[in-house]
Amino acid sequence: KSTTMKMLTGLSDATSGTVTLLGKAPDPRDMETRRRVGYMAQAFSLYGELTVAENLHLHARLFGLSTEEEKTRSAELIAGYDLAGEENRLASALPLGVRQRLSLAVAVLHRPEILILDEPTSGVDPVARDLFWDKLIQLSREEGVTVFLSTHYMGEAARCDRIAFMHAGRILAEGAPEALRKAKGEATLDGAFIAYMSEARAEGAGAPASAVADPPEAAASVADPVAGAGEAASAPAGVSSKGDRAEAIRRRAGRLVSTTRAAAWFGREARELTRDRIRLVVAFLGTAILMVILGFGITTDVDGLRFAVHDRDRSPESMAYADAFGANRTFEARPPAGSDDEITRRLQSNDIALGVIIPENYGRDLKEGRVPEILVVIDGGMPFRAETILSYVTAIHTKIIDELVVEPSRTRATLSLEPRYRYNPEFKSVNAMVPATIALLLLLIPAILTSLAVVREKELGTIANFSTTPTTRLEFLIGKQALYILIAFVNFLLLCAMGVFLFGVPLKGSFLGLALAAFLYVMASTAIGLLVSSFTSSQAAALFVTAIVTMMPATQFSGLLQPVASLVGGARVIGTIFPATYFIKASVGAFTKGLDFRDLLPFIATLAIFWPVLVTIAALLLPKQER
Repeated sequence: KSTTMKMLTGLSDATSGTVTLLGKAPDPRDMETRRRVGYMAQAFSLYGELTVAENLHLHARLFGLSTEEEKTRSAELIAGYDLAGEENRLASALPLGVRQRLSLAVAVLHRPEILILDEPTSGVDPVARDLFWDKLIQLSREEGVTVFLSTHYMGEAARCDRIAFMHAGRILAEGAPEALRKAKGEATLDGAFIAYMSEARAEGAGAPASAVADPPEAAASVADPVAGAGEAASAPAGVSSKGDRAEAIRRRAGRLVSTTRAAAWFGREARELTRDRIRLVVAFLGTAILMVILGFGITTDVDGLRFAVHDRDRSPESMAYADAFGANRTFEARPPAGSDDEITRRLQSNDIALGVIIPENYGRDLKEGRVPEILVVIDGGMPFRAETILSYVTAIHTKIIDELVVEPSRTRATLSLEPRYRYNPEFKSVNAMVPATIALLLLLIPAILTSLAVVREKELGTIANFSTTPTTRLEFLIGKQALYILIAFVNFLLLCAMGVFLFGVPLKGSFLGLALAAFLYVMASTAIGLLVSSFTSSQAAALFVTAIVTMMPATQFSGLLQPVASLVGGARVIGTIFPATYFIKASVGAFTKGLDFRDLLPFIATLAIFWPVLVTIAALLLPKQER
């Protein structure tokens, strides 16, 4: 029965047979039909984190009611469906019977011509069921709404004008309840149903489902079980003039995105987020917390290197050599070692990073012109750090020897090489890591939040509010995305402030250019989240996939570890088409290189391309139907 309902509303395609609704085959892209149909799913599909009034407001926006119409209609429904006093209660806190009345009120809010209900009273107590049916009869008899519903209660089926018995997806019999009862000579409708079931099992098959929709009269009888505007569903399939179709196409083309509906999704997402404290904290403080962890934890600087000296010579020259290491701010002297074995043990225990062993007769050999050998033992557990330590030791050793060795016959060179770093004169890794970390954080967390925002609706079933309302894919996606774009941009401002005031990295270039690049970048990063959400069905899968498709390219192929120009093959292609590549350049350029607005324009122009491309792909992949 539920499958039949979903085929009628366009949520699912029919694998066989035909069905018509309002004179034409259901089409999930047909927004005009959506405005004429109301749908109530079997499971509660409204937003539990919204109040009664907020659910009504959301659907009023989605169906395009004016402010005055919404106010009048909401007041009518709240009074007529016994919802007075419940307006400010969360839908999730309502009793089941009240929830069903709210679902019905939302379904008829826009005054549909046809109302499709999938087992609307399932699990409801008898008193609430009778009250619900009073509303259905009022809709049918007094307001002329065609009501098409499924039920497993024969008492409810007997109230309908026309019914169809179904078994294994096939129609066994269709007609007025009394006529079906008499046809089998049974005293009750239950008896008639059992008789039809027994007959179908004996024959091994029922009538094909397509017979219900062909001829058109049969379609009318099934689509009008309660009565009302039966004509609305009785038109033959495919009745539509070329002019009507052309006009529908023109209307759709002129309204690819309704700002009213997109804003409605934005408001719903904002209310949900403010009521979910965990997500709210992650959204606004997650990037800041990770910035502190990564900013202080990821560094290539080698400072405060602990070393110990085992001086076997104890001469003025050997002590001068040891003091030269201690005088350099890169090194931190630890108590001297008493033996070579002690140097080894202290390296193993991580008490020191390097040990210096000065041999006996070092001073005498130095004075007599011989070349003494000094043993420097370095902890090689981290190769990159060990290479940096070796370069520092080599520089200090060269300086010491240059100052101590006196050769009157040798003239000192008058030329020397003094390296200077153009953009980072102190050669601090924080000046490069903080801007790059900003790029990573503005990619990861906004993308994850956006993907979960869409996939969560799939898991909870509230995606039906998108599928059954006149909302286009772009309206739904942009409305959901807009909130996380704004949150991500606020995080950008926070991260910039932390970079300048907490980490002491000056912003030397154009802040306006960097801010514009950041805004386009978070539009792209949240669009990646939308793209992931279009083909994932669970929050766990969306979280995992989003983390992989953002962090792997960002850390490996976007210039964080090595320039993209030095990559080859597929790695080069990924780096070229990934947005993080261009924002890392813009961020490091603005912070460290002092690039002005004009210098940042190439990165800004490239970042502007990603959002429309990614959102378009996400919209094409996001199904309007259930899979």
